[in-house]
Amino acid sequence: MNTVRQIIDAAPETVPVPSEFRHKRVEITFRPLEEGPVEKDGHGWPVGFFEATAGAWEGDPLTREHWET
Repeated sequence: MNTVRQIIDAAPETVPVPSEFRHKRVEITFRPLEEGPVEKDGHGWPVGFFEATAGAWEGDPLTREHWET
């Protein structure tokens, strides 16, 4: 398996695909690299994480399985 990993300091409008991957089934992942350390609360979570995510689920209702012990 050939893997290409490249860090780009200033992402361009378009990203060229290496010739060995053209016309093939590929997975492409874009992940921003933080500019600096992320501020964390006293428990190690990013500040504002729960405020930004609480109540955001829009899928089917979640259920918790009951396990007998």
